[in-house]
Amino acid sequence: MKAACIILTIIIFVAIMAVCVMVKFATDITVEERKRDYLPGAGVYQVAKSIAVIALNENKSLPIAERYPYVAAIARNSSSSWSFSCFASVVLVKWVVTSAHCRRKDAAHRVLLLYDFTRNFSRSFPILYWRINEKFNINNTIPLYDIAVAKFNIDDYPFTIKPSTFDDRAVTECEASIWKTVSAMDKRVFLINDFDSFEMRIASPNRCYESYGIQVDESMICIDMSDYDDCFIHEFGPIFNGDKLVGVLAVKPRDCEVKYAIFTNVSYFATWILKLTHTAFHG
Repeated sequence: MKAACIILTIIIFVAIMAVCVMVKFATDITVEERKRDYLPGAGVYQVAKSIAVIALNENKSLPIAERYPYVAAIARNSSSSWSFSCFASVVLVKWVVTSAHCRRKDAAHRVLLLYDFTRNFSRSFPILYWRINEKFNINNTIPLYDIAVAKFNIDDYPFTIKPSTFDDRAVTECEASIWKTVSAMDKRVFLINDFDSFEMRIASPNRCYESYGIQVDESMICIDMSDYDDCFIHEFGPIFNGDKLVGVLAVKPRDCEVKYAIFTNVSYFATWILKLTHTAFHG
């Protein structure tokens, strides 16, 4: 009987110690995260410094930012520095919808808002967790189910973020938010303070099949950009209809001569987004 009591006591003691270590570990992470948040030139401030360059054009910044207050850039850090990954749109206030290919396993990710960037407010926000579409396969050459939602921490943000809306209805017109980028000689892509908005035509799926050999089904949208001379070989978007999020980039043009891109159709995944975010209503 005594032996059993001793063993039970030891088990309880070990369990208590394990919980204490876990709490301390979580607290240390929180403390370190907050330290990085407020150290100038480090942490979250380092994100904008690492993925952006000196402003090239400030004249159009504010109107575009006001048009797209929910557009965001996602940065990731898998080594010693941050790098730009892709674009996203804020939905449901504390979530972003983006491409599944944006996430890298074992990397930290942060969200930088276009609205902040135009005002030289370089704060970024940690992504708490991701929800990748369960059917997405990054090794698949066909960009099926290339969509993800991620919850980010804005608890200390002093402003109210206006989210984009979404629903399960198809659209016939859309426009793309263009947060422009430049590429360095080492092929790293950097954000610049130059923004635009282009009306995009929804093209026949056959056009994208001719360009990429990809059968565009109802979960994707073929977008025609032939009205513009700009080169779209880097990440861009998302595309919107008013404040409604229409698509996130799945396949970007392989060179400047190709004027078609494939976007994941957000409307097709509206129910999936609501389920993953545990939300009963939207819009």
